[in-house]
Amino acid sequence: MADKGTAGVPGTVAQETEIPPREYLAVELRKGQVLRVIDLDGQQVPDVVCFNLHNHEERLSMNNTKLILQRWRITTGDPLYSDEGNVMLTIAGDTVGLHHLSGGCCNEPANFVRYGVHGTRNCLDNFTMALAKYDIPKKLVPGAFVPFMNVVSRPDGSYKIEEPPSRPGDYIDLRAEMDLLVAISNCPQDRNPCNAFNPTRLKAVVYEPRG
Repeated sequence: MADKGTAGVPGTVAQETEIPPREYLAVELRKGQVLRVIDLDGQQVPDVVCFNLHNHEERLSMNNTKLILQRWRITTGDPLYSDEGNVMLTIAGDTVGLHHLSGGCCNEPANFVRYGVHGTRNCLDNFTMALAKYDIPKKLVPGAFVPFMNVVSRPDGSYKIEEPPSRPGDYIDLRAEMDLLVAISNCPQDRNPCNAFNPTRLKAVVYEPRG
């Protein structure tokens, strides 16, 4: 299949990083830059959190995003809000159109309760490692935005995680609306269909805007 990650390029490449399975990345974005997260092999979700680069106490808020937008499904043109009600990111491009806004992420305690296994790789620990050099502790990591994640609601109020619909080369473009510190966890979950039981690679590309 053709690599859609080369399509609709939003500017000049400033930084490009492949994120191995189960690993993580922290990147600083300046206002106007676009972060493209590409699913290289298909059916892999990235967990994304961000902070105001100049004030780490202002953080991404999935709760505010849902309250303000009044919907669970978002795509191109939709903003992501901070806990102070400011727009942090705008979705500038989206080849999948299905993303999870719960504001949660896999973590050691939940993995143990769910699967009875200690010491699993998880997104919260990945974020903590990615943000360590910025002195941001685990307790201050906000709930994540999870592009491509496929969560299906049932009539009885329960939900089910199903395999993501993303295919090789699918991507989401996130435009910075302020200077940001962004952390990405290449989700390591392999005990449910979140990543089709097989964590694979992502690529993160930062673009300088044209003009």
